[in-house]
Amino acid sequence: MSKEVKIDPEKIHLFHINIVESSIKDVAQKGANNFNINIAQTTMHNLKDERVKIGMFIDLIHDEVSSGAKARFVFDFHFRVEELNNYYKLNEDGSPIFTGVLIATLLGISFSTARGIIFERLSNTNMQGIILPIVSPQKMLSLQKKEESK
Repeated sequence: MSKEVKIDPEKIHLFHINIVESSIKDVAQKGANNFNINIAQTTMHNLKDERVKIGMFIDLIHDEVSSGAKARFVFDFHFRVEELNNYYKLNEDGSPIFTGVLIATLLGISFSTARGIIFERLSNTNMQGIILPIVSPQKMLSLQKKEESK
């Protein structure tokens, strides 16, 4: 892996989006509603097939907790990255350490796509018009969801 890795967008292919969960408990009426937004992500990979899966967890919680209004979305974004081996190195135990620029790029693509899907899903509710903020992909790198023990 070279020190300066450049991303070639034409070698990144988003080939499948799975909406794992989509639940909405609507607000009582349209208007000036404020929501807190929580975001988390996970990353999985298949080096042999040059694939990376980004799991994105997005919760919108009404700032008036008593209203009970909220929306939860869980997405899996499946990518194939040509020449994936250029974007990671193996550590001592043989597991890959991916470059931050690759993961940040995939997170940016995933979150941007999720923003559009969520906007559409909320369009027929009293939450219509909510536009998720733009979030730095580098900041999302620190929002990794811890896997629960099975």
